[in-house]
Amino acid sequence: MPEYLSSIEKICKFTLNLTNMDVTFIDTSSNVLFEYGHTQVPQILRPYWKNVNEILSLHDYNSDEDALLHSTSYMTNFISVKVCSNNKYLGNIIVGPYLIEEPNILMIENIIFENKLSISLKNTIKQYYLSLPLISTYKAKIIAESLSYSALNIQFIESHSVGIGDRKYSFQTVTPISQDTLKKTTEQSIDYIEQIYKNENELLHAVETGNIEKIEEIFEKSSITSRDLQDRVPNDPLRTGKNLAFVLNTILRKAAEKGGLHPMDIHSMSGKYAVQIEQTTTSNQLSELIVKMPSEYCKAVKKLSLKNFNYLTQKAIEYIRINLDGDLSLEAISSALDISPTMLSRQFKKETKHNITEYINAQRINEAVYIMENQNISVTDIAYMVGFNDLNYFTKVFKKLKGMTPSEYRKNKS
Repeated sequence: MPEYLSSIEKICKFTLNLTNMDVTFIDTSSNVLFEYGHTQVPQILRPYWKNVNEILSLHDYNSDEDALLHSTSYMTNFISVKVCSNNKYLGNIIVGPYLIEEPNILMIENIIFENKLSISLKNTIKQYYLSLPLISTYKAKIIAESLSYSALNIQFIESHSVGIGDRKYSFQTVTPISQDTLKKTTEQSIDYIEQIYKNENELLHAVETGNIEKIEEIFEKSSITSRDLQDRVPNDPLRTGKNLAFVLNTILRKAAEKGGLHPMDIHSMSGKYAVQIEQTTTSNQLSELIVKMPSEYCKAVKKLSLKNFNYLTQKAIEYIRINLDGDLSLEAISSALDISPTMLSRQFKKETKHNITEYINAQRINEAVYIMENQNISVTDIAYMVGFNDLNYFTKVFKKLKGMTPSEYRKNKS
Protein backbone atom coordinates (compact mmCIF):
# COMPACT_ATOMS: atom_id res chain seq x y z
CA MET A 1 0.00 0.00 0.00
CA PRO A 2 2.85 2.53 0.49
CA GLU A 3 2.74 3.54 -3.15
CA TYR A 4 -0.80 4.88 -2.68
CA LEU A 5 -0.23 6.81 0.54
CA SER A 6 0.51 10.11 -1.19
CA SER A 7 -2.75 9.87 -3.17
CA ILE A 8 -4.75 8.98 -0.07
CA GLU A 9 -3.20 11.91 1.76
CA LYS A 10 -4.11 14.16 -1.16
CA ILE A 11 -7.75 13.02 -1.03
CA CYS A 12 -7.84 13.65 2.73
CA LYS A 13 -6.53 17.20 2.29
CA PHE A 14 -8.98 17.87 -0.55
CA THR A 15 -11.85 16.66 1.60
CA LEU A 16 -10.78 18.81 4.56
CA ASN A 17 -10.65 21.96 2.45
CA LEU A 18 -13.90 21.26 0.62
CA THR A 19 -16.00 20.26 3.63
CA ASN A 20 -14.30 22.10 6.52
CA MET A 21 -14.66 18.90 8.53
CA ASP A 22 -12.07 16.70 10.19
CA VAL A 23 -10.70 13.91 7.98
CA THR A 24 -8.91 10.73 9.08
CA PHE A 25 -7.54 7.75 7.18
CA ILE A 26 -7.55 4.39 8.98
CA ASP A 27 -5.86 1.39 7.39
CA THR A 28 -6.98 -2.25 7.49
CA SER A 29 -5.19 -2.76 10.83
CA SER A 30 -7.11 0.15 12.43
CA ASN A 31 -4.02 2.36 12.44
CA VAL A 32 -4.57 6.11 11.96
CA LEU A 33 -2.19 7.08 9.16
CA PHE A 34 -3.50 10.57 8.37
CA GLU A 35 -5.47 12.97 10.52
CA TYR A 36 -6.40 16.52 9.51
CA GLY A 37 -8.82 19.00 11.03
CA HIS A 38 -9.63 21.87 13.35
CA THR A 39 -11.75 20.23 16.05
CA GLN A 40 -10.18 19.45 19.41
CA VAL A 41 -11.97 17.55 22.15
CA PRO A 42 -11.57 19.48 25.44
CA GLN A 43 -9.18 17.78 27.87
CA ILE A 44 -11.91 17.18 30.45
CA LEU A 45 -14.03 15.25 27.89
CA ARG A 46 -11.29 12.99 26.54
CA PRO A 47 -11.92 10.16 29.03
CA TYR A 48 -15.46 9.91 27.60
CA TRP A 49 -14.81 10.65 23.91
CA LYS A 50 -12.88 7.77 22.37
CA ASN A 51 -10.75 8.01 19.24
CA VAL A 52 -12.58 7.60 15.96
CA ASN A 53 -10.93 4.22 15.25
CA GLU A 54 -12.23 2.94 18.59
CA ILE A 55 -15.88 3.94 18.27
CA LEU A 56 -16.73 3.19 14.62
CA SER A 57 -17.47 -0.22 13.22
CA LEU A 58 -15.91 0.07 9.78
CA HIS A 59 -16.79 -2.14 6.85
CA ASP A 60 -14.46 -4.45 5.01
CA TYR A 61 -13.96 -4.82 1.29
CA ASN A 62 -16.65 -7.49 0.95
CA SER A 63 -19.44 -5.25 2.26
CA ASP A 64 -21.96 -4.00 -0.27
CA GLU A 65 -21.78 -0.37 0.87
CA ASP A 66 -19.09 1.92 -0.48
CA ALA A 67 -19.84 4.45 2.25
CA LEU A 68 -21.51 4.46 5.65
CA LEU A 69 -23.15 7.17 7.75
CA HIS A 70 -22.46 6.58 11.46
CA SER A 71 -24.33 8.11 14.42
CA THR A 72 -23.41 7.80 18.10
CA SER A 73 -25.28 8.05 21.39
CA TYR A 74 -23.57 11.42 21.83
CA MET A 75 -25.50 12.57 18.71
CA THR A 76 -22.25 13.05 16.81
CA ASN A 77 -22.03 11.73 13.25
CA PHE A 78 -19.34 10.44 10.91
CA ILE A 79 -18.99 9.46 7.25
CA SER A 80 -16.77 6.51 6.35
CA VAL A 81 -15.74 5.69 2.78
CA LYS A 82 -13.70 2.62 1.90
CA VAL A 83 -10.56 3.11 -0.15
CA CYS A 84 -9.71 0.52 -2.81
CA SER A 85 -7.21 0.05 -5.59
CA ASN A 86 -7.33 -2.71 -8.20
CA ASN A 87 -9.90 -4.60 -6.09
CA LYS A 88 -7.67 -4.39 -3.04
CA TYR A 89 -9.16 -2.92 0.16
CA LEU A 90 -6.79 -0.32 1.68
CA GLY A 91 -8.79 1.15 4.55
CA ASN A 92 -11.33 3.91 5.26
CA ILE A 93 -11.44 7.67 5.04
CA ILE A 94 -13.48 9.09 7.95
CA VAL A 95 -15.13 12.52 7.82
CA GLY A 96 -16.40 14.00 11.09
CA PRO A 97 -17.53 14.48 13.74
CA TYR A 98 -20.45 16.64 12.62
CA LEU A 99 -23.98 17.34 13.81
CA ILE A 100 -27.29 17.10 11.94
CA GLU A 101 -29.20 18.93 14.66
CA GLU A 102 -28.60 22.42 16.04
CA PRO A 103 -27.04 21.96 19.50
CA ASN A 104 -29.11 23.35 22.36
CA ILE A 105 -29.24 22.85 26.10
CA LEU A 106 -32.02 20.24 25.90
CA MET A 107 -29.98 18.18 23.49
CA ILE A 108 -26.91 18.42 25.76
CA GLU A 109 -28.90 17.37 28.83
CA ASN A 110 -30.35 14.40 26.93
CA ILE A 111 -26.82 13.32 26.01
CA ILE A 112 -25.71 13.64 29.64
CA PHE A 113 -28.72 11.69 30.94
CA GLU A 114 -28.65 8.93 28.31
CA ASN A 115 -24.89 8.37 28.64
CA LYS A 116 -24.81 8.78 32.44
CA LEU A 117 -22.31 11.64 32.34
CA SER A 118 -21.69 14.18 35.08
CA ILE A 119 -23.93 17.24 34.89
CA SER A 120 -20.88 19.38 35.66
CA LEU A 121 -19.75 18.65 32.07
CA LYS A 122 -22.79 20.41 30.59
CA ASN A 123 -21.18 23.74 29.70
CA THR A 124 -18.01 22.11 28.35
CA ILE A 125 -20.05 19.75 26.15
CA LYS A 126 -22.18 22.63 24.92
CA GLN A 127 -19.14 24.72 23.95
CA TYR A 128 -17.57 21.72 22.21
CA TYR A 129 -20.73 20.94 20.25
CA LEU A 130 -21.04 24.56 19.13
CA SER A 131 -17.63 24.15 17.50
CA LEU A 132 -18.74 21.14 15.41
CA PRO A 133 -19.94 21.50 11.80
CA LEU A 134 -23.72 21.38 11.29
CA ILE A 135 -24.89 19.80 8.02
CA SER A 136 -28.01 18.07 6.73
CA THR A 137 -28.26 14.32 6.15
CA TYR A 138 -28.67 15.11 2.44
CA LYS A 139 -25.34 16.97 2.37
CA ALA A 140 -23.69 14.12 4.28
CA LYS A 141 -24.83 11.69 1.59
CA ILE A 142 -23.54 14.00 -1.16
CA ILE A 143 -20.14 14.18 0.57
CA ALA A 144 -20.08 10.40 0.96
CA GLU A 145 -20.96 9.81 -2.71
CA SER A 146 -18.45 12.38 -4.01
CA LEU A 147 -15.67 11.03 -1.82
CA SER A 148 -16.41 7.46 -2.92
CA TYR A 149 -15.70 8.30 -6.56
CA SER A 150 -12.12 9.20 -5.60
CA ALA A 151 -11.59 6.61 -2.89
CA LEU A 152 -12.63 3.69 -5.09
CA ASN A 153 -10.33 4.78 -7.92
CA ILE A 154 -7.12 5.56 -6.07
CA GLN A 155 -4.94 4.17 -8.87
CA PHE A 156 -6.36 6.78 -11.28
CA ILE A 157 -5.32 9.60 -8.95
CA GLU A 158 -1.91 7.98 -8.52
CA SER A 159 -1.28 7.97 -12.28
CA HIS A 160 -2.72 11.38 -13.19
CA SER A 161 -1.73 14.93 -12.27
CA VAL A 162 -3.88 18.01 -12.71
CA GLY A 163 -2.42 21.05 -14.44
CA ILE A 164 -3.80 24.38 -13.24
CA GLY A 165 -3.12 27.67 -15.01
CA ASP A 166 -4.38 31.19 -14.43
CA ARG A 167 -5.47 34.13 -16.56
CA LYS A 168 -5.74 37.75 -15.50
CA TYR A 169 -8.14 40.38 -16.83
CA SER A 170 -7.76 44.12 -16.43
CA PHE A 171 -10.68 46.55 -16.26
CA GLN A 172 -8.70 49.68 -15.42
CA THR A 173 -9.98 53.02 -16.71
CA VAL A 174 -7.85 55.87 -17.97
CA THR A 175 -10.14 58.57 -16.55
CA PRO A 176 -8.02 60.79 -14.22
CA ILE A 177 -9.18 61.54 -10.66
CA SER A 178 -9.43 65.25 -9.80
CA GLN A 179 -7.48 66.71 -6.87
CA ASP A 180 -10.70 67.90 -5.20
CA THR A 181 -12.19 64.42 -5.37
CA LEU A 182 -8.97 62.92 -4.04
CA LYS A 183 -8.85 65.42 -1.11
CA LYS A 184 -12.49 64.80 -0.22
CA THR A 185 -11.99 61.05 -0.33
CA THR A 186 -8.92 61.30 1.93
CA GLU A 187 -10.79 63.42 4.50
CA GLN A 188 -13.67 60.94 4.50
CA SER A 189 -11.22 58.05 4.96
CA ILE A 190 -9.60 59.73 7.99
CA ASP A 191 -12.99 60.34 9.61
CA TYR A 192 -14.01 56.75 8.86
CA ILE A 193 -10.83 55.28 10.39
CA GLU A 194 -11.17 57.44 13.51
CA GLN A 195 -14.76 56.29 13.92
CA ILE A 196 -13.73 52.64 13.56
CA TYR A 197 -11.25 52.93 16.45
CA LYS A 198 -13.75 54.86 18.56
CA ASN A 199 -16.36 52.14 18.00
CA GLU A 200 -13.79 49.45 18.81
CA ASN A 201 -12.87 51.06 22.13
CA GLU A 202 -16.52 51.49 23.05
CA LEU A 203 -17.16 47.86 22.13
CA LEU A 204 -14.34 46.56 24.33
CA HIS A 205 -15.41 48.72 27.26
CA ALA A 206 -18.98 47.45 26.91
CA VAL A 207 -17.73 43.85 27.03
CA GLU A 208 -15.51 44.57 30.03
CA THR A 209 -18.43 46.09 31.97
CA GLY A 210 -21.05 43.59 30.80
CA ASN A 211 -23.10 46.36 29.18
CA ILE A 212 -25.27 44.46 26.69
CA GLU A 213 -27.40 47.53 25.87
CA LYS A 214 -24.26 49.41 24.80
CA ILE A 215 -23.26 46.54 22.53
CA GLU A 216 -26.64 46.72 20.79
CA GLU A 217 -26.37 50.50 20.49
CA ILE A 218 -22.92 50.24 18.86
CA PHE A 219 -24.13 47.77 16.25
CA GLU A 220 -27.22 49.87 15.54
CA LYS A 221 -25.22 53.01 14.76
CA SER A 222 -22.29 51.36 12.97
CA SER A 223 -21.61 48.50 10.60
CA ILE A 224 -18.96 46.02 11.75
CA THR A 225 -18.99 43.21 9.23
CA SER A 226 -16.60 40.88 7.51
CA ARG A 227 -16.89 43.00 4.37
CA ASP A 228 -15.30 45.95 6.19
CA LEU A 229 -12.42 43.69 7.17
CA GLN A 230 -11.99 42.03 3.79
CA ASP A 231 -11.44 45.25 1.82
CA ARG A 232 -7.85 45.39 3.07
CA VAL A 233 -6.69 42.36 1.06
CA PRO A 234 -9.15 41.81 -1.80
CA ASN A 235 -7.31 38.85 -3.35
CA ASP A 236 -8.69 36.44 -0.75
CA PRO A 237 -11.46 38.33 1.08
CA LEU A 238 -12.82 35.40 3.10
CA ARG A 239 -9.36 34.41 4.35
CA THR A 240 -8.61 38.02 5.26
CA GLY A 241 -11.93 38.32 7.04
CA LYS A 242 -11.21 35.19 9.04
CA ASN A 243 -7.76 36.40 10.06
CA LEU A 244 -9.13 39.71 11.32
CA ALA A 245 -12.03 37.92 13.03
CA PHE A 246 -9.39 35.94 14.95
CA VAL A 247 -7.93 39.29 16.05
CA LEU A 248 -11.38 40.43 17.19
CA ASN A 249 -11.79 37.20 19.13
CA THR A 250 -8.44 37.80 20.86
CA ILE A 251 -9.17 41.39 21.95
CA LEU A 252 -12.66 40.38 23.11
CA ARG A 253 -11.20 37.70 25.36
CA LYS A 254 -8.81 40.27 26.86
CA ALA A 255 -11.74 42.62 27.52
CA ALA A 256 -13.65 39.75 29.15
CA GLU A 257 -10.60 38.97 31.29
CA LYS A 258 -10.51 42.58 32.50
CA GLY A 259 -14.21 42.24 33.25
CA GLY A 260 -13.51 39.40 35.67
CA LEU A 261 -14.51 36.40 33.55
CA HIS A 262 -12.66 33.29 34.67
CA PRO A 263 -9.84 32.05 32.37
CA MET A 264 -11.57 28.67 32.03
CA ASP A 265 -14.74 30.34 30.69
CA ILE A 266 -12.68 32.62 28.45
CA HIS A 267 -10.65 29.71 27.08
CA SER A 268 -13.81 27.75 26.31
CA MET A 269 -15.50 30.65 24.51
CA SER A 270 -12.49 31.81 22.53
CA GLY A 271 -11.70 28.24 21.48
CA LYS A 272 -15.25 27.72 20.31
CA TYR A 273 -15.20 30.91 18.23
CA ALA A 274 -11.76 30.17 16.78
CA VAL A 275 -13.12 26.93 15.34
CA GLN A 276 -16.37 28.55 14.15
CA ILE A 277 -14.44 31.34 12.41
CA GLU A 278 -12.28 28.84 10.54
CA GLN A 279 -15.31 26.78 9.53
CA THR A 280 -17.25 29.66 7.94
CA THR A 281 -17.56 29.30 4.19
CA THR A 282 -19.28 32.58 3.22
CA SER A 283 -18.98 36.28 4.01
CA ASN A 284 -22.52 36.30 5.40
CA GLN A 285 -21.70 33.53 7.89
CA LEU A 286 -18.61 35.42 8.99
CA SER A 287 -20.54 38.68 9.38
CA GLU A 288 -23.15 36.98 11.57
CA LEU A 289 -20.39 35.53 13.76
CA ILE A 290 -18.65 38.91 14.09
CA VAL A 291 -21.91 40.43 15.36
CA LYS A 292 -22.56 37.50 17.72
CA MET A 293 -19.14 37.31 19.40
CA PRO A 294 -19.14 40.64 21.32
CA SER A 295 -22.68 40.05 22.60
CA GLU A 296 -21.85 36.55 23.85
CA TYR A 297 -18.67 37.69 25.58
CA CYS A 298 -20.61 40.57 27.13
CA LYS A 299 -23.38 38.27 28.41
CA ALA A 300 -20.78 35.92 29.89
CA VAL A 301 -19.11 38.79 31.78
CA LYS A 302 -22.45 39.99 33.11
CA LYS A 303 -23.49 36.51 34.24
CA LEU A 304 -20.25 34.87 35.37
CA SER A 305 -17.87 37.66 36.38
CA LEU A 306 -16.14 37.17 39.72
CA LYS A 307 -14.41 40.54 39.60
CA ASN A 308 -15.93 41.88 42.81
CA PHE A 309 -14.75 38.92 44.91
CA ASN A 310 -11.29 38.35 46.31
CA TYR A 311 -9.08 35.51 45.12
CA LEU A 312 -10.16 32.99 47.77
CA THR A 313 -13.88 33.49 47.16
CA GLN A 314 -13.36 33.34 43.39
CA LYS A 315 -11.57 30.00 43.66
CA ALA A 316 -14.29 28.61 45.95
CA ILE A 317 -17.07 29.63 43.53
CA GLU A 318 -15.15 28.17 40.60
CA TYR A 319 -14.69 24.89 42.44
CA ILE A 320 -18.40 24.74 43.29
CA ARG A 321 -19.44 25.40 39.69
CA ILE A 322 -17.18 22.68 38.32
CA ASN A 323 -18.14 20.07 40.95
CA LEU A 324 -21.83 20.83 41.42
CA ASP A 325 -22.82 17.15 41.48
CA GLY A 326 -19.84 16.06 43.62
CA ASP A 327 -18.75 16.29 47.24
CA LEU A 328 -19.07 19.95 48.19
CA SER A 329 -18.69 19.71 51.93
CA LEU A 330 -16.81 22.58 53.56
CA GLU A 331 -13.98 20.16 54.30
CA ALA A 332 -13.73 18.98 50.69
CA ILE A 333 -13.67 22.51 49.29
CA SER A 334 -11.18 23.85 51.84
CA SER A 335 -8.93 20.84 51.27
CA ALA A 336 -9.00 21.40 47.49
CA LEU A 337 -8.12 25.08 48.02
CA ASP A 338 -5.52 24.28 50.69
CA ILE A 339 -7.05 26.58 53.33
CA SER A 340 -8.64 26.06 56.72
CA PRO A 341 -12.42 25.45 56.73
CA THR A 342 -12.93 28.22 59.29
CA MET A 343 -11.13 30.86 57.24
CA LEU A 344 -12.91 29.82 54.03
CA SER A 345 -16.32 29.87 55.71
CA ARG A 346 -15.74 33.30 57.26
CA GLN A 347 -14.42 34.91 54.07
CA PHE A 348 -17.13 33.42 51.85
CA LYS A 349 -19.92 34.65 54.14
CA LYS A 350 -18.34 38.11 54.35
CA GLU A 351 -18.20 38.56 50.57
CA THR A 352 -21.32 36.78 49.29
CA LYS A 353 -23.61 37.40 52.31
CA HIS A 354 -24.38 33.65 52.26
CA ASN A 355 -22.70 30.72 53.91
CA ILE A 356 -21.24 28.10 51.61
CA THR A 357 -24.02 25.56 52.16
CA GLU A 358 -26.68 28.16 51.28
CA TYR A 359 -24.80 29.13 48.13
CA ILE A 360 -24.32 25.51 47.03
CA ASN A 361 -27.97 24.64 47.67
CA ALA A 362 -29.12 27.68 45.68
CA GLN A 363 -26.93 26.71 42.72
CA ARG A 364 -28.12 23.10 42.85
CA ILE A 365 -31.79 24.05 43.11
CA ASN A 366 -31.45 26.49 40.19
CA GLU A 367 -29.94 23.70 38.12
CA ALA A 368 -32.72 21.33 39.22
CA VAL A 369 -35.40 23.85 38.25
CA TYR A 370 -33.87 24.23 34.80
CA ILE A 371 -33.81 20.47 34.26
CA MET A 372 -37.34 20.13 35.61
CA GLU A 373 -38.67 22.75 33.20
CA ASN A 374 -36.98 21.25 30.18
CA GLN A 375 -36.71 17.51 30.74
CA ASN A 376 -39.15 14.70 31.50
CA ILE A 377 -36.95 13.22 34.23
CA SER A 378 -38.13 11.96 37.60
CA VAL A 379 -37.62 14.17 40.65
CA THR A 380 -35.45 11.46 42.21
CA ASP A 381 -33.11 11.37 39.22
CA ILE A 382 -32.92 15.17 39.12
CA ALA A 383 -31.99 15.28 42.81
CA TYR A 384 -29.06 12.92 42.25
CA MET A 385 -28.01 14.68 39.05
CA VAL A 386 -27.53 18.00 40.85
CA GLY A 387 -25.69 16.53 43.82
CA PHE A 388 -28.33 15.68 46.44
CA ASN A 389 -27.93 12.14 47.79
CA ASP A 390 -31.06 12.36 49.95
CA LEU A 391 -34.42 12.92 48.22
CA ASN A 392 -36.07 14.14 51.42
CA TYR A 393 -33.35 16.74 51.97
CA PHE A 394 -33.64 17.82 48.32
CA THR A 395 -37.38 18.30 48.74
CA LYS A 396 -36.88 20.24 51.97
CA VAL A 397 -34.31 22.62 50.43
CA PHE A 398 -36.38 23.02 47.27
CA LYS A 399 -39.48 23.99 49.26
CA LYS A 400 -37.49 26.44 51.37
CA LEU A 401 -36.12 28.25 48.30
CA LYS A 402 -39.09 27.96 45.93
CA GLY A 403 -42.02 27.90 48.35
CA MET A 404 -43.32 24.53 47.15
CA THR A 405 -42.16 20.95 46.69
CA PRO A 406 -40.52 19.82 43.42
CA SER A 407 -43.66 17.89 42.46
CA GLU A 408 -45.87 20.92 43.12
CA TYR A 409 -43.51 23.13 41.13
CA ARG A 410 -43.57 20.78 38.15
CA LYS A 411 -47.38 20.50 38.31
CA ASN A 412 -47.79 24.28 38.38
CA LYS A 413 -45.42 24.77 35.45
CA SER A 414 -47.18 22.13 33.35
